[in-house]
Amino acid sequence: MLFCTSIGLVVNLFKSLFRISVDYDLVVIGMSAYAHKLVKLASQRKARVVWVWDQVNDSYLNIDQVIHILQLLKTKISDRPKPERLKLFAKQIPSILQDFCQEEIREILQKNGVDVIVGACKFQSKEQNSYILEVSETSLSALSRESSQSRLSSRAYAITHDTPTPLRKVFGLAEHNYITAPQLLHLQDLPNSIAVLGDDAHACAIAQALNFLGVHTSLITNNSHVLPNIDVAIARTLQAQLEAEGVEVYTSTQVTAVSKIEQDRSRIWLNNTTIECDRLLVPLASKEFDYPSDRHIYQCRSDQDIAKILNQTLQTSFWQSASMPTVPEITSISTTPPLAQIGMTEVLARLKYKQVYVLDSYVENGLCKIIGDRQGQILGASMFGDRAQLVIEAIAIAMQGKAKIQDIGVLQELQITEQWEKLHQTHAQKAKLKEWFTFRRDWNI
Repeated sequence: MLFCTSIGLVVNLFKSLFRISVDYDLVVIGMSAYAHKLVKLASQRKARVVWVWDQVNDSYLNIDQVIHILQLLKTKISDRPKPERLKLFAKQIPSILQDFCQEEIREILQKNGVDVIVGACKFQSKEQNSYILEVSETSLSALSRESSQSRLSSRAYAITHDTPTPLRKVFGLAEHNYITAPQLLHLQDLPNSIAVLGDDAHACAIAQALNFLGVHTSLITNNSHVLPNIDVAIARTLQAQLEAEGVEVYTSTQVTAVSKIEQDRSRIWLNNTTIECDRLLVPLASKEFDYPSDRHIYQCRSDQDIAKILNQTLQTSFWQSASMPTVPEITSISTTPPLAQIGMTEVLARLKYKQVYVLDSYVENGLCKIIGDRQGQILGASMFGDRAQLVIEAIAIAMQGKAKIQDIGVLQELQITEQWEKLHQTHAQKAKLKEWFTFRRDWNI
């Protein structure tokens, strides 16, 4: 009896010390594509999830959605002459935005048990060892802009804002009236000329879309080529495509200052020269969001981040964690034609491995590269072309299944198996010749 009483006292003491009630298993903050993916996966695990839409001033569109809308517009007016496309922008965009309804996404998620809250948010101090998120809720309805305050507590928080365009400090840029990609869709009319600052996937896709619509477009980067994180040959193929279409690409060019001239026109100072344009566009400006440093608050900007968050916060057992994916995620770029990449580039592979095999396949309107080691293990692949996404997804499956280059026979147009056999025979022959001449030198034969 005394023993049972002691156990009860210990249990009650444990509850009083460690029992902390929270509202949610996961709070997701931000509007990126990774936010939507994380919310869906977490809800499938039957976790209690709330998604906070805090991108109030940009109509709740993330950068991927903006580019998708521009692609829809291109498809809709592709048969119209280029001089007419500029005027069609203001007529067509409102209807596309209306069809692309975020309210429907919200309703679907709510049916699956996800709470969606719209409004600005900020972290408050800890209460019972858990941070509190204060949200100033705003109605999505254009007829109602009522606001209210709510306080959320959770076992974990994920910050999922889009990654801002990486730019060096430019004199005058902060004070200059530049536009971002989401703001682009709400212009009454497109200007005659736009300069896009940046060299990432978003900057390239937006520059190509603007050029297609009849805007004189400049793309400015301080790197030697666009897409510095993509295989050099693939990135230069895309760059050549952009230039062939009429985009003025400035590489190895440092933007030092921006100044306003007549009306809304801008003068941009580049190295030892200047250019002028009607508007300046930065795909994604930096978003200031303060959050405390805590092991339960995560940054989410990749598929690997999503896997980590699910693994560490939503595991279904105290004693066993879900396994983390070992295959790198696919980088997809929505240009025309599209570009996709997985794993290492050739440069990175040569830095890590002594011997690297590179298979090049020239396809219609593009190029495919597959990188492997001497045994045929696939280290990475990149492709620019109409079937880029499909091909790289097939290679991703092969990498996940530990299939080697010489075993991939499904992509016949790339002639992967034939290239591997030819390369392997050439390397083997060179190795034999090297050993032969080394033997002759050693024995002076």
